[in-house]
Amino acid sequence: MDREQRLLPALAGITGLAWMVAVLLVAASPKGIDLVGDLAYDRANRVHTLALVLLMATAIVVHRAIRKSGLAGRRAAKVLTAGAGLMLLGNTMAFWGALVVGRQSDQFWGGWAGWLTYLPGDLLVLGSFIALARAARQWPNVTRTQRWTIGFVGPLLSATTITWAISPAATLVFALPATFALLTAGTAVAHATRSGVDAVAPDGQEHDAEPVG
Repeated sequence: MDREQRLLPALAGITGLAWMVAVLLVAASPKGIDLVGDLAYDRANRVHTLALVLLMATAIVVHRAIRKSGLAGRRAAKVLTAGAGLMLLGNTMAFWGALVVGRQSDQFWGGWAGWLTYLPGDLLVLGSFIALARAARQWPNVTRTQRWTIGFVGPLLSATTITWAISPAATLVFALPATFALLTAGTAVAHATRSGVDAVAPDGQEHDAEPVG
């Protein structure tokens, strides 16, 4: 197992913590109350950029680990990387673009374009984690609990971006398990790839779970 795979659990855990901090900041900065609140909302979403960068890095390492080890789920991992990339692009376009032009995110075209880019990426991430959970049935050294937890990563991450419009408390309800789920997913991939055993179906062909969502 190479260095990237050894560091994967720590990277996934840090990603989860950064995500939790970022979404709680966004939840604590409600939009549409006044100008100060709107500016705080944009600043909080620029903090969220860091969490998205870490999510992208985690997805890349997961994809590389699965590809190098020959495990099932390579296609789902590729879709995960693409989805994380779209989320990062959308966030950057909306909130860093607003900073560059000196406006609020909802006052120029990049704000709407950013969300229209972010949302498909969010759906791809949600579906790809479910697909990875299905593929994990063929992975060695992965428990049933870990497989279920992997499948919940995407829905939990999506839930935090919905509940941040309600309250920080509601967001925390999903952010805490999302952090744990990301750590579990990174650990499961690291354990599975440590064995170096290809996941091959009885007919001799690798089964690659399709992303859903």
